Amino acid sequence: MHKSREHRLRPSRVTAVFEDGALSFILARGATLEELSGRLADLGQGHNGRPVAITVKFGSSSRKSRLSPDPV
Repeated sequence: MHKSREHRLRPSRVTAVFEDGALSFILARGATLEELSGRLADLGQGHNGRPVAITVKFGSSSRKSRLSPDPV
C-alpha cells in the first residue's frame, strides 16, 4: 500500500472581547498586523470602543495521513 500525506493549514482565529460582548473571526491567510488592527478598530466602532482583551490563535499545518492502494 502507498501512503499519501495531505497537508492542511488551519486558519488563525481572533477573539476580541469588548465591554458589551465578544466577537470571534477567522484571520485571512497572510494578513498583516496592520490589517488586524484595522479590523479590530472597525469592530470597536459598533462595540463602545476598543477591545479590553484580544486572543489570537495562529493557524498551524496539520498532516492528515490516508492509505491508498498502489497504482496498478
